[in-house]
Amino acid sequence: MSVEPTEYVARLRARAGDPGREEALRRDRTARRRKVALAAGAGVLLLGGFGYWLADVTGERPPYEPFGAATVREEIWPLEWPYTVDMPFRNSPAEGWAQGADGIYVPQAMPSGRLAEKDITPVLEEVRTLLAETNVSPRTLAGAEPAAGLALLDARGLDDAVRRDLVTRFDTGQVDVDARGIRTRGTMRYEVSAAGEVVVHADYTFVYPLVWARREVLPTVAEVSRVSVRRQLTVTARGGKLVLVSYASEAAGHDCAAPKDGRLHPLTAEGRWKAYRAAEGALVDPYEEGRVLRDGPGHCVTPTGT
Repeated sequence: MSVEPTEYVARLRARAGDPGREEALRRDRTARRRKVALAAGAGVLLLGGFGYWLADVTGERPPYEPFGAATVREEIWPLEWPYTVDMPFRNSPAEGWAQGADGIYVPQAMPSGRLAEKDITPVLEEVRTLLAETNVSPRTLAGAEPAAGLALLDARGLDDAVRRDLVTRFDTGQVDVDARGIRTRGTMRYEVSAAGEVVVHADYTFVYPLVWARREVLPTVAEVSRVSVRRQLTVTARGGKLVLVSYASEAAGHDCAAPKDGRLHPLTAEGRWKAYRAAEGALVDPYEEGRVLRDGPGHCVTPTGT
């Protein structure tokens, strides 16, 4: 049955004047608002839960904690991720350096003044032996005294702190030196003084890959830390001994807050990241050629990389 327009308008006007109409509309609006609020609250909870899950699977965690590492080629891992036994020199210029004592080059001796080649060469070889015995000998690195190397030095006037610092050691209960060995690079040069003595200047950097005994990045893949040690020294040959004229050293990748127990304590990936953050830009490039170290032993620095 059709309804005339005039009758329909009359009905609307009658409903508009109904005193219960406003209350019914109020209750309806309240109910709808409650439903909207409940739906929005559920959406926030759902989104929050999804966000937590997403953060967990996409790596919103400390940058030194690798995630999904087994599916990514290690050569493109982020700098903050740990080094491993598979690539102990990842992202390091030292990878292409000579191994161990092979990197301690001795210059060719040339006659100078009253000194012949045979007078100069033994002094250069003694400096090489000193560096090798105190920095790359497996026994020394494990804690033994490098007696043969230190015996080359004139002990008179040799500061105890310098004597201890000349030797590189690690705690073998924590770490082992990687079997592929230490990387070494540097320079050695000499001159003959006005007094007719051979004076040798050496500047060498040693980079140690250290395998953690009880830290794994992936199953059966151990974490590796790297420590670099740079030594700059000047010695002169006098009375059959090497006399230390000047000395400076610097360690990077070592825990600067560790107890001074005669050993170097490598930083893990977490430690490297925290040290980098704490350094506030005061970083040192351990590979910078020609950089003169601050005089004295045992300087600990935060590196741009090791």
